[in-house]
Amino acid sequence: MQITKSKTLMILVTLVVLISVVGLAGCIGGDNSTNTTNNTTNATNNTTNNTTNTTPSAGSVTVQTMEQFTGDKNTAITVLAKNRQFMNANPSITTGQTLHIWNREDVSPYKHLYHSEEGVFEDIQNNPRYEVYMTFNQPGVYHIDLYNPDTGAFYDTTGNRTMTVTVTNA
Repeated sequence: MQITKSKTLMILVTLVVLISVVGLAGCIGGDNSTNTTNNTTNATNNTTNNTTNTTPSAGSVTVQTMEQFTGDKNTAITVLAKNRQFMNANPSITTGQTLHIWNREDVSPYKHLYHSEEGVFEDIQNNPRYEVYMTFNQPGVYHIDLYNPDTGAFYDTTGNRTMTVTVTNA
């Protein structure tokens, strides 16, 4: 049995395509088994109209993954997170409104870890092309950091790595 150049080339091309398909299969879609969340709500009703002197308290934000969220996605304010930074980083919303953070990274290694500087929610990891919803139940100024979940520190980038959310009474 003689293997010709064309057969050898065809076998080589088949192997390259097969390896590429298997390699890309790991990059497509997200692994939501690593999405973690803490669903907490704040039972306190703060009636302050001015947010500049209001310090948010623990539990004043309800955090949900895209699988858990049952609210109206059309009324949520969207913030894109891409290139390891927040693209529109300083939204102003009212109490009861939801912030929709969408991880738009194209590469699987770039998972995000959202961290509250005020400690109002537990850190939550978000995989590429996945979404997190945060409903703000108390007025105040919130700071959300975008960390590398593997190191617990900022990604080595410049730009909007901290989002400032200003929440006023509805």
